Formats: sequence, C-alpha cells, structure tokens
Amino acid sequence: MIVMPLSALLLANVSLASVSLASVSSVPVATPAELGTSLLARVNDAPHITALPLDGGAGEPQAAPSAPQTAAPADAQSAPPVDNAPVAVNPPAAADAAAPMEAAPASESLVLRDPWQKPNRDIFAFDLFFESKMLAPVAHGYRAVTPQIFRAGINNAILNLDEPSTAINQVVQLKIGRALKTTVRFAINSTIGIGGLIDVASAGGLRRRPADFGQTLGRYGAKPGPYVMLPFLGPSNLRDGFGRLVDTFTDPVGFVIGGVFTSPGGAARYAMAGINWREKNDGTMAAIYGASDPYAFTRAAYSQQRAAVVQDATGKAAALPDF
Repeated sequence: MIVMPLSALLLANVSLASVSLASVSSVPVATPAELGTSLLARVNDAPHITALPLDGGAGEPQAAPSAPQTAAPADAQSAPPVDNAPVAVNPPAAADAAAPMEAAPASESLVLRDPWQKPNRDIFAFDLFFESKMLAPVAHGYRAVTPQIFRAGINNAILNLDEPSTAINQVVQLKIGRALKTTVRFAINSTIGIGGLIDVASAGGLRRRPADFGQTLGRYGAKPGPYVMLPFLGPSNLRDGFGRLVDTFTDPVGFVIGGVFTSPGGAARYAMAGINWREKNDGTMAAIYGASDPYAFTRAAYSQQRAAVVQDATGKAAALPDF
C-alpha cells in the first residue's frame, strides 16, 4: 500500500523540485536558497507511516511541487545522462557560507544511490498500479461519504497514536525537551481531545514534532544506504527500512491494540492511515503521475525529504545539490 503516514515518500508538507535523473541535460537549476526554502519549509510535520513521502505529514493536503525556471548551465547540457548515481554536492556559495547553520555531513546526500534500479522500478510500477486501482478509489469514496469534520477527527486520532513512538525516539536522540512536550501532547489529546479526535495541544501551542528510528540512526551518523522501493509501502533506504521495522516492533500502541499482522485493530490502524493520507494528497499523486519520469521524481523527493528529517534531528543544514 502506498502509505504516507514516510506516521516520515512521498508523515510536513515539503514542496520539492521535480528532478528527472534520467536526463540530466533537461533538468533546470534552482539556487541553493530556493531549494533550501522548498525542502525545509514543512519538515517538522513529517509523518511516521510514509510510503510516497512527498508531503510532510498525514495532517494536511500536499501542494504539487513546481519545477524551478532558471536555465541549466552550458556545461551541464553536455554531460551524459546519469540515473542511478547520487547528485554531486558542492560547497555552499560565499553568501551562504556566512549562515549560522552548519553543513550536514556529505553522507546525507540529497539523492540516494540506486544500484537496484531495475527491481526498484518494477516494484514502483506495482505500487502505482495498486494506488490507482485500489487505494485511490477507496480514498475518494471515503471522502464522498464522510463530512470534513469527521475526516479531520480521524486524521488527528491517527497522528495521536504515533506520539508514544515519537517520544521514545526523541529520548534516544537526547532531545528530552521535545520528548516531554510530545508526552504532554499525547496526554492532553487522548483525554481532553477525546481519544485524539481533537488536537487540543496544537491549539495550546504544543506543535507536533515527529521522530522515527531511521531519523534516530541518522542523528548518530548512520548513512542512508541505497534507495529501496518496498511493495505497498513505497520509497525507503536501507537505514530507514530497518528503522521502520524497529518502530513497528517497539511501538507502545502496538502492544495495546496489536500489530498490523497480529490483530484486526492493528491492521485497521495502518489501513486507515493509508486511506487518510491518500484522501488528502491528490496534489502529490498528480505531481508524481505528471512527472516526465515518475520514478526519478519520487526518488529525488524522498531523498530530500529524509535528508531534511535527519537535519532536523542533528540541527545541521542539509547540503544542497549542484544540478
């Protein structure tokens, strides 16, 4: 199921530049400032259960990314097309060098290596088929038969169930202040907010700050590894795929209501998270389907979104690519 909880490609709505690596000569160039603004605008809303994490979270609709309009340099037009290699990262310009934020490690590339591109593309095609023939019709039917206030409550409840796992990761990341706020958010929304249906905590100034174990590993320097497409779940990488497994088996809510494979409650939770995300993200899917190379677009968007998520944990600025 193409699920966007990335509950962290397409769980913060990140406006991303459409990147087609299949033809480097046709890729327009955005300035580092434009890319940085687009990439980091909504990273803090990134969800936990994400499959095509082009948006930053399950909470709000995703605006379709728009391509930058500046022309490509002449030397880029003569370069041979490269599809499975990471984009080179150059040092920031002199104007950016004076910025107070420190550059992220070079290992957190904004475009992941893709040595398994052939099987990845096959799985991507399957995921899009499943999305278009099953998930999208169900999500649109759900929208047609339910009022907006009902859907908003379901969305809030789904995000609220992610909070205990978020708090655990924030403790492991040594972000104790965030962990305490997340715990207070969960307590308030689960009680006063009627089981999380109403986001009382956000109204009181306690905004949501998601965290996952893939981010935690990146916080301590673990490299993302190669890009991987997962059936039903969408884009990932070796580090974040492992992190997703850890989050699934250590989720306190899962111990109570059961896991996705062990109880009807657990299965319903994840199925509803997928339907909820898809109902809110027609724009995201339209951007994917409308890209000249949907696979490369999704890979670039996911890579940048996850680099920004790790940047949020490290406090360092993500390195910007030189297209």
